[in-house]
Amino acid sequence: MIFLSNEEKAQYTESKARFEAYYNKVLLPLLEQKEEFRLRCVGRFKKLAVMALVILPIFIGFALFCQIDVKTDILWNVFLALCAIFIYVLRAPFVEYRHKIKNDVMGEFIKFFTGFSYVQGKRMDEHLMSESLIFPDYDEYTADDCFFGKYDDVEVSVYEQTLKEIRHGAKGQRYKVTVFEGISVELGMNKPFKGQTIVIKDLGIFNCFKSFKHMERVKLEDVVFEKEFEVFSDNQIEARYLLTTAFMERVLELKKLYAGKTIQISFYNKHILINIDTNEDMFEACSFFKSNINQARFLRVFDEFWTIFSIINILKLNRHIGM
Repeated sequence: MIFLSNEEKAQYTESKARFEAYYNKVLLPLLEQKEEFRLRCVGRFKKLAVMALVILPIFIGFALFCQIDVKTDILWNVFLALCAIFIYVLRAPFVEYRHKIKNDVMGEFIKFFTGFSYVQGKRMDEHLMSESLIFPDYDEYTADDCFFGKYDDVEVSVYEQTLKEIRHGAKGQRYKVTVFEGISVELGMNKPFKGQTIVIKDLGIFNCFKSFKHMERVKLEDVVFEKEFEVFSDNQIEARYLLTTAFMERVLELKKLYAGKTIQISFYNKHILINIDTNEDMFEACSFFKSNINQARFLRVFDEFWTIFSIINILKLNRHIGM
């Protein structure tokens, strides 16, 4: 958990105690019910895996015995087709379980935060992403967990997403590269910003190659923050108003919490967009091969939401900007 003020610490302690009671009353009975379903899915998976381990070696032995009469490329294609079929079939119990557990359990989990709801696979608005200027170019978009609601009268949207770009090798071969994998947090403002301010990862000696149209670098007094981030804005006064010492400290703490992964922020129009590139599956409280009756995993997801809410607290987004 990131550093909290005394007031936030008291709020966190009280809310965590309420969540633990909610877990025991609401989530635990549901998880016990889902545990039976998980065990059935795991049983199906194991049976299918055993079938694959038996059938594929038999086919290989048959192929070796018959390769005098049958072309090798035909046998190879049949073998690959069999592998593809088994992979597809083996995924079925996992996909069925994950879909059901995510919708039911995470749907109940997020209800603890009054006014929030869970949706699986909802895409973020592409125009919004483009305007933020902090997303890399991409060709494929995959959405996972999404949460929507209000915290302290602030509209909050959380998207877990993966972006991939298709590139070409020296010989023209196509391959995919993951250019972003993590969460994007969209916060709604009471009134629009006058300009746009962007906080990106410091690129070291390559900073001179990074620029944004109509924007200038913003020099800040916080030396530690300057080492980690570069700030660009088309409104220097507004940028300094937004990037207070308290806010910069909170962003640095967030970076530590997410193991030094890239954090980028865009203040524009009526939005604040925060990208956290984690390369990890966030908000993952359930497992396929392990029992889901594990309070510690849900407390971790609870903390992940509190890191988001702490940003709202420090930015005071429920107050109109007095500029």
